[in-house]
Amino acid sequence: MIHVYDATWRDKVATFLLRQRSFAALNGQTPETFRDENLTDFEAEETVSLVFTDGDVIAVADLLKKHPVDGSLWLGLFVVEEKHHGTGLAQRLYEQLEREQMRPFQTVFRLGVLPHNERARRFWERQGYVYEKDSITARGDHVHVLKKIIS
Repeated sequence: MIHVYDATWRDKVATFLLRQRSFAALNGQTPETFRDENLTDFEAEETVSLVFTDGDVIAVADLLKKHPVDGSLWLGLFVVEEKHHGTGLAQRLYEQLEREQMRPFQTVFRLGVLPHNERARRFWERQGYVYEKDSITARGDHVHVLKKIIS
């Protein structure tokens, strides 16, 4: 089930984010820094933050539905519980996310992938994303921007 994040989810999402040690390490962050930065992002008004549950929090996503420069929808974060990696759950959750939260609003989707996160890039390419360009995030990280167009 997908829930829109609000303050009632804060503690559960914080606990979830702390468990994502591999994702934090890929970002060059401690689990605590990763948690704090993403909670701040989730509470920003510019984005729609989502919590996926099956009783417990199993994934989170953060969407910018209309980028102020290019007008496309940006998927700023999509993290699935590490213990579920390789099970197909991420693909099923992404398909639900795209169908219910992305396609009704836009036909062009973008996201950034860290260059050294080859597993993530392969995942996104399997979802139909293609390389568009290199960019630098607001945090100063180099990323590969991937783009998907829905016709």
